[in-house]
Amino acid sequence: VSMPSRYSSQGSIDDALHLAERLGIEVWHEPIEKPFSSYLELLAPAFQGKKPDATEENLQARIRGMIMMAISNKFGYVVLSTGNKSEMALGYATLYGDMCGGLGVISDVTKLQVYALAEWINRDEELIPQNTITKPPSAELR
Repeated sequence: VSMPSRYSSQGSIDDALHLAERLGIEVWHEPIEKPFSSYLELLAPAFQGKKPDATEENLQARIRGMIMMAISNKFGYVVLSTGNKSEMALGYATLYGDMCGGLGVISDVTKLQVYALAEWINRDEELIPQNTITKPPSAELR
């Protein structure tokens, strides 16, 4: 499920689409700008006088988590959480966002091990786009 926001780079979107294509995965494209804007509008009175910060940025991850859980419930799928051990330990995985899911397949794998696994997966052919492995990590929240 591709859920770009106003902060999603075209490069990240393209990398995800290339990965899905290489793995034969069907992609459902559901931009989250509309619900994100609605949440910002809803919270505007409560946040009046406060500067935007990680609170607003994390709304995106939480919107994505809610959408994934709705799909999971409707179709009987399992959502895989995306936080790795390094992100969990340092607090970079968003509660109800990256941590949302019924199974944390890489939650006990460090960030360095994630990169090593990606290289191992690509040992015979490039399934994971190299740009996904080499570009600097970013949550692309703002």
